[in-house]
Order: sequence, then C-alpha cells, then structure tokens
Amino acid sequence: MENSTRTPEELFFLENFNTDMVFRNIKRADYILLHAIRTHAGTRGRPGRTYLADLAKALDLPIPTLSRAMERLQDRGLVAWKTDSNAGQTYVKLTSKAVELMEDERRRLSIAYKRIRAEINDQELERTMETVKKITGILKESSEAPQKEF
Repeated sequence: MENSTRTPEELFFLENFNTDMVFRNIKRADYILLHAIRTHAGTRGRPGRTYLADLAKALDLPIPTLSRAMERLQDRGLVAWKTDSNAGQTYVKLTSKAVELMEDERRRLSIAYKRIRAEINDQELERTMETVKKITGILKESSEAPQKEF
C-alpha cells in the first residue's frame, strides 16, 4: 500500500507506533515469551526447564493459548518442548538459537536506550512517556469497548 492511499489515521499509527521495529530477529511478543521462559527456568529445581503450567500461571494465560505459542516457537527452533515423565507435565527449554537471538536483541535495545537517553532530556522523555501511556490507554479502551465517534 502506498502512502498516498493511506488515511491520516493509518499513517499516525503505522509510522509512530511500530514497536516491532526495535526488534530485528524476534517479534516483540516472542521476545516477551522467551524472556519469561528464561526467567522461570529452574523454579522447580530443574535447571533450564520451565514447566508450561508454571509459565501459564506467571503470564496469566490459558494453557491452550500458551501451547499454541510454544508450538510456534518450537517450529522456529527457539524452544525444545518435552515431557517430564516424573512430573507428568510438559516443559520448555530455550535453544541455543533463542539465547543467541535474545542476546542480539538485548544489545540492540541497550544501544537504542542509550541513544534515547543521550538525545532526549529527562523532562522531555517523561512528558513523551506520559503521552504514550495515554495513547496506549485510549487504544486499549477502544479495542475493548463498542466504537463511538467523538
């Protein structure tokens, strides 16, 4: 779709709120899931393992929803999904590919954050973040409520 055919509303959202542009190799949602797996690994004394039930509880997601996400991550080679016959539950482990991609993304986030902090003063950044939070709140409300014109 060319810019000339986009509405001002489309341009506003597509050009100003593309948080995925920060991530190069992993989608933002996948990064959040992989980070949660890493954070919860070993909570049952099994190093590197994150049980699906524990992850679902921590993320407040139904297990079927989380299972579909894990299947997608497994298909991309980012997690190994196995069954622990002793515990009678399934668990996931990050693959070396996931760890490498996450580290790359973390470096990129760090560089971007340092540049933001260097180029935008505290007051301007605080005002900007307040505005972004308001916009995010409006977007969330509009996605949950019946649409009405202002």
